[in-house]
Amino acid sequence: MAFADNISCPACGVAVESVSAHTRSMQCPHCGNWIYLSGSGWSSAGSFTHALDAPSMLRVGRSGVLSGTAERPRNLTVAGRLRLTYDGGYWDEWWLEFEDGNHQWLEEDDGRYRLHSPVSLSADLAQVKAAGVGSQLLLDNKNWFITERLDATLAGSEGALPIAIQPNEKITCLDLMGSGEKLSLEAGSLDVTVSRSEKIAGSLFKWHN
Repeated sequence: MAFADNISCPACGVAVESVSAHTRSMQCPHCGNWIYLSGSGWSSAGSFTHALDAPSMLRVGRSGVLSGTAERPRNLTVAGRLRLTYDGGYWDEWWLEFEDGNHQWLEEDDGRYRLHSPVSLSADLAQVKAAGVGSQLLLDNKNWFITERLDATLAGSEGALPIAIQPNEKITCLDLMGSGEKLSLEAGSLDVTVSRSEKIAGSLFKWHN
């Protein structure tokens, strides 16, 4: 795992060591404030009102092995977690850091799991926020048909994440289709994430701790 230089928390000023080079937001281990990286450097976003007490096989800091997918068995550590709420309930997304240097999101919704693999496609944030079901969205040079839209709120987070987020910000979630391929897209106020996903069983994880 690659690490960035040590940083100083913009809220309390204490040094935060061994920050992964992939990290763009995290909870300060000293003062508990959520800090994030933007074009102007590290900023404090204040505190989340955490609502992360639902039972789960996952927890930040837990390590184990994922097997039974298209790839060989891989050692991993759960690095971070966020919770998204909407009118019908909530779901959690876990950031997994693998020993081989890869990283993936694991979506957990009522005991069902989807493993998301990042896709390097860029989108205009303003167009994403204005997009509606039945319209098209341009990612790089290709149009994608929007099959579903869900507007969620970022209600809680912990650990370290590869995206810059702030408490209670609005997240636009889109399902896209193009040329028989399906993608998922999530956009906050600072970052847009595009991924492909696959359903997996929780039994594919074997935990060390």
